[in-house]
Amino acid sequence: MVHALTEAHRVVRQSGIVVDYRPDLDPGGRRAKPLELYCVYDGESIPAGHMIETPEYYGDYLSSNRAVQQVLRRELYTLVSSELVRPRVYFRSLDILKDYLAKQWTGTTLSREVERRLASLLRQHSGAIMVSELFRVNVLRKV
Repeated sequence: MVHALTEAHRVVRQSGIVVDYRPDLDPGGRRAKPLELYCVYDGESIPAGHMIETPEYYGDYLSSNRAVQQVLRRELYTLVSSELVRPRVYFRSLDILKDYLAKQWTGTTLSREVERRLASLLRQHSGAIMVSELFRVNVLRKV
């Protein structure tokens, strides 16, 4: 990521902005990060539990944080703002979510208990699934 931020510095005009947007560490310091699951229907959302992102990404998150700190120390950028946000990803069905987990979010697990609860909520409310994960947004200004 240091390389990417350095390359961005090379091509962004003076006082230009770079936005660093990526998944972040669990604020509780846990290496296995929970992703919130909801059943959504008619503008309502019911908590269904959590999926767990295994610790395999923890090192990547630490490296990304260190990369930002490194380019700030090198005074390539100034930090304009840094926020934690919870973007939402929606799935039409449990099968689509499970397929996505198998192909894309391979480091994330859905327990049988949470799967059963989610399936029950989806049957009751004819809803969809919403997943919320903690992301970091850093706004950097080129020096």
